[in-house]
Amino acid sequence: MDRPNWKFLLPSAAVGGFVLVGFWGLLVGPLGTAWYVSWRRKRDGSETAEDEDARLAVFMAEAARDQMAASGRKAASAAASPGTAAATRAAAPRPVTPASAPRAPSSGAKPSFAALRQRVLQLEGKALIDAFARARLAEIENGRDAHASVEVALIARRAATQPLHAAVRLRAASRAIAACLESGQSALAAAVFGEYVAERTALRLAREHWEPLGRALLDEGAMMEAAWTLHAGAVHGNDLLSAQKRLIEVAGKAAQAGQPKIALKLYETVLAKYPDTQYADFVRSNMRIEEKKLAKSTAPA
Repeated sequence: MDRPNWKFLLPSAAVGGFVLVGFWGLLVGPLGTAWYVSWRRKRDGSETAEDEDARLAVFMAEAARDQMAASGRKAASAAASPGTAAATRAAAPRPVTPASAPRAPSSGAKPSFAALRQRVLQLEGKALIDAFARARLAEIENGRDAHASVEVALIARRAATQPLHAAVRLRAASRAIAACLESGQSALAAAVFGEYVAERTALRLAREHWEPLGRALLDEGAMMEAAWTLHAGAVHGNDLLSAQKRLIEVAGKAAQAGQPKIALKLYETVLAKYPDTQYADFVRSNMRIEEKKLAKSTAPA
């Protein structure tokens, strides 16, 4: 079976479902279509467990289901109050038609990360789902569109909050970081990592991306994040000597930037993780220097 055209199938399924069974057909149609196409492709041997498009369809359908359920509860609550009937009708979701279906955004001036983040924070309900679909379609059609990947990662972090959707969220972040680094937009990559820093151990980055990501974080002044990333990249490459060097390097950068607490913490990490390190004397010597700096800065005037 050929690669499915989800931009056509999902809206068509939603319209068909609405015509056949009414309001809930907006959910049943896309879900049924996603399941059927997935089954056909598995039967024909053309789908793998990592079929992102099918996962996207299921995710969108589940998000739409949650939104519809919330709208249904609001409608039931408003029915008890005649004065709110008009507002309920105005807020009722409209059928999804091909004309109003999410489309990939056209190319043009790209917003900054701060602007993207602010825009995502303002999205609610169906607007959030539509924005996710548009950005994901743009990402599928042009894998080099770093801004689309970043927008997908930001929306996924906000919308895919359930443990069931952790894979969708983390995969979106990993794709965004990779797209940014490969397009030379290292500051964007560092910003996305900052959004996902609490889940950094679950990110799945290619080996060649750890070092440039760490350098980007270092350029942004994120010392601890840079140290973790550079160290992780060396460990993933099974180069423990370089892992020690990366921690020591960032500790030195922190010392030069007037951040003795961070420098001391990183030096302590080196000794804790690698007690037999060949750099032990060098590290201890630098620790004494940073301890004197810290004592001087905290001494009463």
